Amino acid sequence: MIFIMPIQICYIIIYILEGCILWQYCKNLFIPSHTRRRQIAVLSFCYVLLFIASLPQNFAINLLAFLTLNFIYIFFMYETEFLTAFFHSFLITMIMTLSELGFFSILSYFIPDFYNNKTYFQNVIALTIPSKLLYFALLQYISQYIKKKKTRELASDKNTLFLNIIPILSGFIAIVLATVCMYVHLPLYLNIMITISVILLLAINVFLVWFHTAIQEKNQKFLEMQILLQKESAAVNYFDALHKQDEKQKILIHDIRKHLSSIAELNEKNEPQKVASYIHEIIKSSDLQTSVRISDNDLLNTIIFKVKQQCTEFHISLITDVRAGCVDFLSEYDLTALFSNLLDNAVDAAKNIPNSFIELNISAHNHDSIVISMVNSCKKDPFTRSHRLTSTKKDKQNHGYGMKSIERVIKKYNGNSRFYFNQESCTFHAVIILSFNSI
Repeated sequence: MIFIMPIQICYIIIYILEGCILWQYCKNLFIPSHTRRRQIAVLSFCYVLLFIASLPQNFAINLLAFLTLNFIYIFFMYETEFLTAFFHSFLITMIMTLSELGFFSILSYFIPDFYNNKTYFQNVIALTIPSKLLYFALLQYISQYIKKKKTRELASDKNTLFLNIIPILSGFIAIVLATVCMYVHLPLYLNIMITISVILLLAINVFLVWFHTAIQEKNQKFLEMQILLQKESAAVNYFDALHKQDEKQKILIHDIRKHLSSIAELNEKNEPQKVASYIHEIIKSSDLQTSVRISDNDLLNTIIFKVKQQCTEFHISLITDVRAGCVDFLSEYDLTALFSNLLDNAVDAAKNIPNSFIELNISAHNHDSIVISMVNSCKKDPFTRSHRLTSTKKDKQNHGYGMKSIERVIKKYNGNSRFYFNQESCTFHAVIILSFNSI
């Protein structure tokens, strides 16, 4: 009893450390879907179960329990997809196992009788301290790397996740081979061949990760180029429409003398009703009524004009109030990403709804920020049970990046946002505040 109790306490401390490391890893990468109190409660419950599962001291059971319970915690406590949670739980399990087996192989080499009861407690301590430090350091590095490379957005892509599973499976094979070398007495040449095979396997996976990262960077540049091309195309359409309208108004001004002569003639004939009717017809003219200049910012005007064309096609009422000079501090790229996605999502939500509308207001706030307010018709609540916005498009795999672009711009300009759905009026509301002094 004197021997068992210290070991149990040691294992409890180990699992507390592992829980804290998992907490920090998830905090670095994911957005929580529950309160911190509930997160702590679920994490504690999972690791109590993990401690119970470790009592039989079966390697396979421990590994499966660690993988399963970490997955449960990540999937239910954070805003993650199923495959994303599975990928990260598998990654964590692999790193934890490799760190422990690595130090175990080293200690076993220097301590042949590792499981000797007389020194078992000391050996466990000697294994725990460096392996958990390595485990923590690797997860910190990986989480920061993922965060830096912005692969959190890519993690929802199924193709990317399946590709990332390859190194995980390779790591698992390496673990199995290392375990065989530790527990089975093999000839020296076989140990050397297995060691070389593991090194080559890991080298191949390093190359695979590098190659995949390079492809993703090229794809990102391609997407940026597409946005630029779309912006240029929209600008061409806008200025073409502006030119056509200008030509029409020049023609109208050129004919103004004829209109004034006709009005004077009708007036001399003392026909006030015809004069009024004639003036009303001129005022009602589309050449005078139509104006594509909504904002003093040419690029924003381009975007709004494009959306206005879509609204006309889908019979959506578009109302805008853009105050002068409000968006000039935004870069062209960020302005396009923010307003194109906001308005495109609004059009997509409002189309095919009777008497649908979109209202966009942009104004200065406290001389150091702007407030962007948008209200649009929306048939159904776009939020999930975890209060996440979802795409209304059928091809969800290739959509949903619009909100990520919006969130990126909000974060870049130290902004705040609030998105909500009004059940009574069936309207979606977006309120965004961006700071002037953030850049």
